[in-house]
Amino acid sequence: MNDDLTSAAEERFRDTDTASRVRAVLLLLLGAVVVVWVFSQGLTVYGRLPERMPMHFGAGGLPDAWGHKTPFAALGLVMIAGVELIGIMLLRTRPQWFNFPGKEKALALPPARRAHVYAPLQESMAWLASGIAIGLSLLCQQTWAVALNEREGISPVLLLGPVVIGIGAVVIGAIASTRRVRALAE
Repeated sequence: MNDDLTSAAEERFRDTDTASRVRAVLLLLLGAVVVVWVFSQGLTVYGRLPERMPMHFGAGGLPDAWGHKTPFAALGLVMIAGVELIGIMLLRTRPQWFNFPGKEKALALPPARRAHVYAPLQESMAWLASGIAIGLSLLCQQTWAVALNEREGISPVLLLGPVVIGIGAVVIGAIASTRRVRALAE
């Protein structure tokens, strides 16, 4: 591919990259706000939780294992969601750690062109991280409601919904990045 075509590809990606970065930051901020909000709710509800709490739910959303109330049992899912979000935020600063088809070609590109390859991956990881963090946070809220006898079980959609959405976003991001590698490397 000649330099004129490569420059045209770079120009085409520039605007979408900016929008992609903005969406990624907004998604991660949304996830962080939900995690902090649910964690603060958990701190206020912790004293009202019974000593025997649901620890596991079956496919239908009904509790099938119980355990003792501990801070981690009550707030663990939200804490895991927070750690997961922090991990993805840090991973965004090291996009070369992503693994996708054509990664070797991407690493051989100059930094400016490499940034065009990483933009869709970074956005897709933000979708995945935010979806999982929000899903875990809502799952934690529903677990408290079950423990307090405010509901019978949890929503089965919360078990798979965020993960399915996130995995779909990562697949789309990997495909987009692979296509960009071809457009910029050849």
